[in-house]
Amino acid sequence: MSRLNSLSAAAIKAMFSSETDEQLIMLLTIYDPTLVSGTTNTVEPVRLADGYTGRLASLTTDEEVYYGVTSRTKDYVFIPMTMSLPSEQDTGVGQCSLTINYVTPEAVTLIRDHLTGPCKVLIELVLSGSPNTVEASFPGFYITSASYNAESITFSLSMISLNTEPFPSFNFTPSYFPGLF
Repeated sequence: MSRLNSLSAAAIKAMFSSETDEQLIMLLTIYDPTLVSGTTNTVEPVRLADGYTGRLASLTTDEEVYYGVTSRTKDYVFIPMTMSLPSEQDTGVGQCSLTINYVTPEAVTLIRDHLTGPCKVLIELVLSGSPNTVEASFPGFYITSASYNAESITFSLSMISLNTEPFPSFNFTPSYFPGLF
């Protein structure tokens, strides 16, 4: 089933029109799936957006102004980024890449210190006119590698491929399945 079937008419118009008032915005949430919310060692997810609808009042201070999107009471900070979607492969799930065009010393420290384990990525698409309505959601991506230079940070994203898992995982022997013998 195509993702276009689940999109609203306004989202399809925003995608394919040459000029429109609506903008399709990608919301990106990077989090550690092993840390459960409410525990003492919980790390707040990193929330980014590739577009903005206004100032983020909760993050803006006298020294710095942050722009982004507030969706479902969560603030997503605007950072210019591009994403290349995975290609269709016969061997399983392809990889996609996410390039963030903003490099700071804090971002490099975050990559070196916190991307040591599996980090999960949730990608959601919303319209700028209705950011609380998720048009499409792409869960299940993991960051498999990260590289950076002076201009950009590139993440390789992939999904767990169930095609490479052995099936059945056990041999039908009397020790595992005594009821068969």
